[in-house]
Formats: sequence, C-alpha cells, structure tokens
Amino acid sequence: MDCYALNVSGPVTWACPYTDFPLLEIRPDRPDEPVKVRTNTVRGARAVAVHGGRAAFYGGYGEERDRLPFGELAETSVEPTDTGLLTLPDGALPDRRRVVARGSRIYVQAEPFTAWGVFDLGG
Repeated sequence: MDCYALNVSGPVTWACPYTDFPLLEIRPDRPDEPVKVRTNTVRGARAVAVHGGRAAFYGGYGEERDRLPFGELAETSVEPTDTGLLTLPDGALPDRRRVVARGSRIYVQAEPFTAWGVFDLGG
C-alpha cells in the first residue's frame, strides 16, 4: 500500500492508504483497538487534518488537486459535509507545491517555496 495522506498528532496517527483511501486512526495506546478503519469517499488526497470529530482533506486527482473536502467522523465512516477550494492569499491556485499536515493544520508551500501557508481546521 502507498500512503497518500499522513498526519501525526500526539499519540495518534491518521493515514489514507491507496487504493480505497480509508481513513485509518492508529492509536498504539489503545490495545483493544489500535487501528480504527473508516470508509472514505475522498480519493487521492495528499493531506488530512483532524480536529474535534471532523476531518479535512487536501488534494485529489486531476482537476481536484486544489479541493478541500470536509467530513464528520462517524464510527465506521467519514461522512462528507462540504467541499471548498484551497487558494493562496492572493486568491490564486498554487502551482507546484509541498504539503504537510499535523494535527488540525494543513501546511502548503507553493513555488518558489519561500513561505508556508496554513489552513487550520480547528481555528
């Protein structure tokens, strides 16, 4: 499996592996259920942020590479709620970019790679 989106926040790791892109919640501190698998309709996201029972994904295939879909965490699934578009501060879509997620935040660094923009699901 390839891991398309990964987020580590404290003792919790969140991952979306290829090909079905479930949202995995990995908690080694819970021996009775160290991995919770939630089905997910978002395909090809490059980042995932999680906060307070909600998730935001960034990216996708083709024309969906700048999308920002949101969902509520249910027991066995991520239930879609809304979709936005992640843009740069000037309103433009990023061309080449680096993406990293930690906790409730998705960090995006667009070319020329001199500054990071931050989307915060918790803020």
